[in-house]
Amino acid sequence: MPAFRLIVDPQFAPKFSQYCGQFSTSEYSGLAVFKWQEDSINHSIEELKLEVIQAGHSCIYIEERPIDAVFFDMDSTAIAQETIVELAACAGKSEEVHRITEEAMAGKLNFTEALNERVASLKGLPISIYEDVFKRLHINPGLKEFSELANSKGMSLYLVSGGFIPFAKKISEALGFQAHHANHLDVKNETLVGTVSGTIVDGEEKARFLEATCQAKSISTNHTLVVGDGANDLNMMAAGGIAIGYHPKPVLIEKTDGVILNDHKVLMDIIN
Repeated sequence: MPAFRLIVDPQFAPKFSQYCGQFSTSEYSGLAVFKWQEDSINHSIEELKLEVIQAGHSCIYIEERPIDAVFFDMDSTAIAQETIVELAACAGKSEEVHRITEEAMAGKLNFTEALNERVASLKGLPISIYEDVFKRLHINPGLKEFSELANSKGMSLYLVSGGFIPFAKKISEALGFQAHHANHLDVKNETLVGTVSGTIVDGEEKARFLEATCQAKSISTNHTLVVGDGANDLNMMAAGGIAIGYHPKPVLIEKTDGVILNDHKVLMDIIN
């Protein structure tokens, strides 16, 4: 019989007890954790989970499975900032680029077209600004602790970003991830050209990377955890196993197994 797990803010635990039984309090996140066995997904729990999320609280409902690899989006998921907006600020165009970014992440714009338009605004900036941007990037709460636990359990961790290689590389290394995949900013004479080249890491490419990585590592795609926040993460979430939204855009909510609205330590309750 399949085993299930529900993770939810304790104030809502009584609402789920009739379906899930007794709960324990997580040593990592402080949330209520239910574990039980049932024949199949319970649609009453699904509906109640959605109500809790729409009320502005974290809630995750999953069928338990082994987790061998974890795939994270970077901007606004692994880190608090959108790197393209931080770069654009150096060109005095942060408001315009922020608007385009929000619309793209909400699924209202074609990702590649929006990427090209935003990158064009960076033309002429010296790559020395990378260091200034690095200083403004902050890893989101709980992710370092999650990464340490995941690594200790032998899981592989990947950063898959519609952002840019210099930042993905630095964040990936800081977190002890095994690899990263992001867009290449074109540079000439130590200056940004305003274009990208190579494979564009859009939604389809994120899913392709997950599938190719799992195949190369002989990992079942069903034994993966995917965490993201925007529309370009949907394909990767669909290709993987457990899909979690971190402060997700509305387009993601009904297509995930749960939502985190505070701290990545909640993910520790999934893998432990």
